[in-house]
Amino acid sequence: MSSRIETDLPAKLAEIVGPRRVRIEAERLDELSWDALSEGRLHPLKRPQTALPLCVAEPETTVEVQAIVRLANQEKIPVVPFGGGTGLMGGALSIRPNILLDLRGMNQILEIDPVACSARAQAGVVLEALEKKLNDAGFILGHDPWTLPVATVGGAISTDSVGYRASIYGSMGEQVLGLEAVMAGGEILRTRAVQKSSAGIDLNALLVGGEGCFGIITEATVRIFPAPEARSLTGFRFESFERGYTAVQGMFSRRLRPALIDLGDDGEKPAAGAVLYVAFEGGREIIELEAKCALTICEQNGGKQLPGGQAERFWRDRHVVARRFMENRRQRRTRGRDGIYRDWIHVALPASKVLPFRAAAAPLIEQRGVQLQESGLWVHPELFSMRLGIEDDGSNQAQLRLAETIEEMLRLAQKMGGSMEYTHGIGVKLAPLMAEEHGYGLEIMRQIKRALDPNGILNPGKMGL
Repeated sequence: MSSRIETDLPAKLAEIVGPRRVRIEAERLDELSWDALSEGRLHPLKRPQTALPLCVAEPETTVEVQAIVRLANQEKIPVVPFGGGTGLMGGALSIRPNILLDLRGMNQILEIDPVACSARAQAGVVLEALEKKLNDAGFILGHDPWTLPVATVGGAISTDSVGYRASIYGSMGEQVLGLEAVMAGGEILRTRAVQKSSAGIDLNALLVGGEGCFGIITEATVRIFPAPEARSLTGFRFESFERGYTAVQGMFSRRLRPALIDLGDDGEKPAAGAVLYVAFEGGREIIELEAKCALTICEQNGGKQLPGGQAERFWRDRHVVARRFMENRRQRRTRGRDGIYRDWIHVALPASKVLPFRAAAAPLIEQRGVQLQESGLWVHPELFSMRLGIEDDGSNQAQLRLAETIEEMLRLAQKMGGSMEYTHGIGVKLAPLMAEEHGYGLEIMRQIKRALDPNGILNPGKMGL
């Protein structure tokens, strides 16, 4: 990249979006060069090189994104799409000088179709803003992650993220009906927003979970759902995680459709039992029957019902962390500098392998001197999580031990037929494990990437591509 291009770039971008929507201030470039991946969660021997963006462009229309991408492709300048900045795997990190495409100005809710149960919105619409607009119309979005007040429509689709209500409504990707995206050469891809099509392969799947590597999502049509007539929310305490897990499996084997399943160890005391929150939403008569059946299953497995206020607090406070993040976006980057390194895994496993995986992981964690702070289940019996921590003993080895423990556990999940991640995407953090995850499938992804993006400008260095 020549110095002339770098010098002329802000002016060229200003011709597209106007000078006020081109940012070159050092503080702004630094702020948007990093997402919510903390430095303490990066493997110290596999830390990617990072760089500041050359400038930030703030488009408001698909046509503007198209013009920016055409310019970038012509000059072979990388483009990194940026939404809410809540990604936990470094999917929006600037690892080469680039045009940082801040999509938050594309914040228009274009249409709500109550008959088709769909909504069309630009990629930069914040999920909470869409949720509130839908509530006014008697609907809900269905996708309800902890990042609801910050995350954007495009970002949630790009990682195919999972929210609290995904048990019944599905992941964000499963809610997509149609997409509009700008491809690397500036072409605009539009898919038909219909329930089902057998007219060729599903091109939405190219972009869902693609982290902006194959195309930049500019607009989405997503499913919406009638606001539930009623909700039943209950908490239970079990003497062990295993008993709680058996209860969850019992619900799903009975074909109950909970809106929420959240099972976890009791705080940071895994030996002290487990707490399960379960919710049902929908018609009042149906959820009363489902809640009664769930109560019976939990009691048969030794579950003791918690005071109602505890479950309500859990539901009320589910977005608190995101609101703290909004107050100081830089805080997540520096987490791990307080003398404690923390990380977690979110693996998808066959339901029959969840408890064996948990049992096999325990000695691996102990052998490395890492503390298991919590294990949990979210949304479905197959989606399992663990939170780990280690104190920095001053030897500069704590972070390395934690990172190696995490990778060993992810490889164990892969060997047991599972996937290493089910909600946050890959970014740069898990990119080194993509070959073990996909085998020859990774080469197929790379071939698609080369065919669609021969100059490698779209979010380079992510997903092992």
